[in-house]
Amino acid sequence: MSEIRNLARYVNTFSLDQVDEKTVQNAKNCIIDTLGCTIGASKYNEIPKIIEVFNDISGESIYNASIFGHNQMTGVMRAIFYNGIMSHALELDDVHTGSKAHVGAVVVITAYALSEAFDLSGKDFLSSVIVGYDVMSRIGMGMNVVSHRKKGFHATGIIGTFGASAVASYLLGLDEDQTVSAFGMAGTQSSGLWAFLAEGSSCKKLHVARAAVNGVEAALLSKSGMTGPEGILTATDGGLYRAMSDGFEMSKVDENLGKVYEINHIDKKPYPCCRSIHHAIDAALILAESDKLHEEDIEKIIVETYDVAVLQCGFENYPVNTNEAKFSIAYCVSVAIINGRVTQTEFSDKVHQDTATKALSSKVSVVESKLFSDRYPERWGCRMTVILNNGRELIQQIDDISGSVANPLSLKQQKEKFYGLLENLYPEKKIENLYETLLKIDKLEKMPKIY
Repeated sequence: MSEIRNLARYVNTFSLDQVDEKTVQNAKNCIIDTLGCTIGASKYNEIPKIIEVFNDISGESIYNASIFGHNQMTGVMRAIFYNGIMSHALELDDVHTGSKAHVGAVVVITAYALSEAFDLSGKDFLSSVIVGYDVMSRIGMGMNVVSHRKKGFHATGIIGTFGASAVASYLLGLDEDQTVSAFGMAGTQSSGLWAFLAEGSSCKKLHVARAAVNGVEAALLSKSGMTGPEGILTATDGGLYRAMSDGFEMSKVDENLGKVYEINHIDKKPYPCCRSIHHAIDAALILAESDKLHEEDIEKIIVETYDVAVLQCGFENYPVNTNEAKFSIAYCVSVAIINGRVTQTEFSDKVHQDTATKALSSKVSVVESKLFSDRYPERWGCRMTVILNNGRELIQQIDDISGSVANPLSLKQQKEKFYGLLENLYPEKKIENLYETLLKIDKLEKMPKIY
């Protein structure tokens, strides 16, 4: 039996009753984190205009779902598209390190819209979320994610189609064969490239939205009779793994399936920027606090980290816009030292045009270290050396990044993150009610509307 078919059988037979309480709670925490990031981005940059333009040509249908934070409903596929864009816009959504992917951004928004549109229960929704995290993460784990990234592919867009199709296959009641076909058609629609980074373009979040929509459409096509290849991952001619990576391990796709739930292996982001910068921010904040650093006292900063972080976030040019700033280790380290924090405020035009920040950024160099490359993607870390004008050297190594499974955000920190993302959009009582509702989502007969 193929690994893809094993995943399909898992989706087809999954029951929340088989899941331990820790996994259920972790799933709820992932839902809260993702929805906070999504609603928090509802008025961000071009998002309101996107909704306005697309609503002119596509509106409500028989099956409708909420556009989070916009006080309106639209057709379920359009809702998935809009909410998918929002979920990844702030660069605060969760990360599964083993697959180098933002799973919640695809899986949670897909599950919510379908559950709402088809009048399903909170238990159905929660079940599909756990299934979606497992399938999407495992497809990524089976691939050599370092090779995949170096070829220019964005893993979330590539494997996200499988996560969304798993959610849809579960919620729409597809049988095993239909789910296999849905996965086959999901994989043939996988897309997402890192070309946006060279120009500071804002389309990275489109990868999430398109993966979610394509995955759902794959399930709908399968339900309608279209078939997809069971060998989508490894076909000699055109298999996804062979086309997009220099290596793969199929055993990782279904190893301990139904026993080890990947939703228990999810990082929560404390800073609104690329996850491959967070370890450097951690180091900078620790040194800035413990040694009372001032930018004028610093001669040079060296960040040693893994090769993918150097490729993705180690460029020397100073960022010209917010999108570039969120992928610059030099910039984020500099604002961390100068401001003592890295929040959304640190990515405003006013901050990244600051002369002191620009001056300090020019003193930062980012280089590869074999130590950290060999650990990646299991552990994401760095070593920072700050050389002062007086010759003194300060060193801080980060082995377990803040918000990781090994160094998690506390429940208090996660709650504060959720409240902070919504505080300028909703009154406090509404935020509190939504938070408490999500904590008991598996007990609800109907999905709550999120306006």
